[in-house]
Amino acid sequence: MNAKRILAALLASLMLVPALAACSDEGAGTPADDTTAADVTTEPAETEPRETERHEIKDDLPKDLKLGGKTINFFIATEAVYDNYVMGSDEKAGDVVNEAVRLRNNNVQEQLGFVFKASRNSETLETVGPAVSSLILAGDSTYDAFLAQQCRITGLVSQKLFYNGYDLKYVNYEQPWWLNNFMDELTLGTSYRPLLVSDFNTGTIEAIRANIFNKDLYRDLYGDPDALYQEVLDGKFTFDRMNELVAGAYKDLNGNGKTDVDDQLGLLAWALQASVDPFVYSGEIGFTTRDKDGYIQLNMISEEAVALCEKLCAFFHQPAVSSAAGKNPANFFVSGNILFMGNGTFGSCSALRDMEDDYGILPHPKMTETQETYYSLVHDTSLLTGVSIASKNLDVVGAVLEALAAESYRRVTPAYYESALKLKYARDDVSSQMIDLIKSNMTTNFIYAYNTSLNAIGHIYRTLVTKNNVEYVSMVQSKLPAAEASLAELVKTFKGE
Repeated sequence: MNAKRILAALLASLMLVPALAACSDEGAGTPADDTTAADVTTEPAETEPRETERHEIKDDLPKDLKLGGKTINFFIATEAVYDNYVMGSDEKAGDVVNEAVRLRNNNVQEQLGFVFKASRNSETLETVGPAVSSLILAGDSTYDAFLAQQCRITGLVSQKLFYNGYDLKYVNYEQPWWLNNFMDELTLGTSYRPLLVSDFNTGTIEAIRANIFNKDLYRDLYGDPDALYQEVLDGKFTFDRMNELVAGAYKDLNGNGKTDVDDQLGLLAWALQASVDPFVYSGEIGFTTRDKDGYIQLNMISEEAVALCEKLCAFFHQPAVSSAAGKNPANFFVSGNILFMGNGTFGSCSALRDMEDDYGILPHPKMTETQETYYSLVHDTSLLTGVSIASKNLDVVGAVLEALAAESYRRVTPAYYESALKLKYARDDVSSQMIDLIKSNMTTNFIYAYNTSLNAIGHIYRTLVTKNNVEYVSMVQSKLPAAEASLAELVKTFKGE
């Protein structure tokens, strides 16, 4: 049996341990002195209760709730990468995920008796924020909810444009389709929840950062790639370890004496910007502290934060790393000459289906082996939902969101996560295990999510690494006064002041 099968078998056996442990006391033999068959009373064996399947979990909306044919209208940012998860696409008819989206929409409309409409607008990424603000402040009730990129919609929170998610009738945040940990990171305190994330926002899963590597090139350079998977499972895949692998991969294939995309690279970045983010937020430098009431204070300056800046500048400006100059790194990664693909997400895998070389999927590295777990940053282009305070349907829009989230949990998420991502895109069994590990630790960070509201302090490493500038403290100090003033306004918003 080869190493890959051994590792896969090991993983499978590990997954059985809890079940075996739970059953270890069951079926104990009768005492030795009970030897007469006629005197033995056989008790029915106790069995563990069957785990409820995902498709069996129902919402708790009233069975007789009907909306009388109302139209509930959602606004979708035009440049959204993940809008097909809202309405589906005619161009993808027959695709398993697309059909799950369509079936979800049909089922929910039939369940509640309403018309679900989603409208793509003509605004760009730069203009979508002002456009949404203008509509709501003008009292325009055309749209009941807005779906826009995290990096833009968070900038609208301080304007108090979105209805409090805690006050939405029919929404049950105890149900498994609500991503409470993610929403909590987007929230200050416990009184106001302006932005919602659920299985309805399926693109949030597609936007999870993934560390994609070329298995064939790894094998040529370092040996069996399953050993790298094992390092992850053993908690030993650190930033320093990845740096070793990246540095050792470089070859000047075109002989021009400089690093470019035609060489054999350790890592191909994307304009040295978004590729930096997952390394910043996959560590345990929180950059903020929260008080007992859930309000944060900025804590940007520390020895660890300074050291991280120095490490990242050295990492991204070594000969083994090049930039795709704003182009999609996947288009170059398929060449087979790149060990790691920068700015990768789960969604990137769809562009690699025809890649001849085998590729694998890893989490982004820990900063140290002592770090508790691997953290998986969600790209800030993922769509978040805000309910408009101008909506005329605030009494029922919560029911629509609950039903959409529930049916997405039952149909759309499994179609994407199990059928597409793990079966169509993952090239080996262990990558599927890695996908589970990565998804289970998906996260964001308040300063990253609210970057536009905090004087761009959440992207400070992007700026410094792009310029190969290690003057982290001076850069932070120049931004802190404005950032803290903006944070104070956000706190007032969340406190309802």
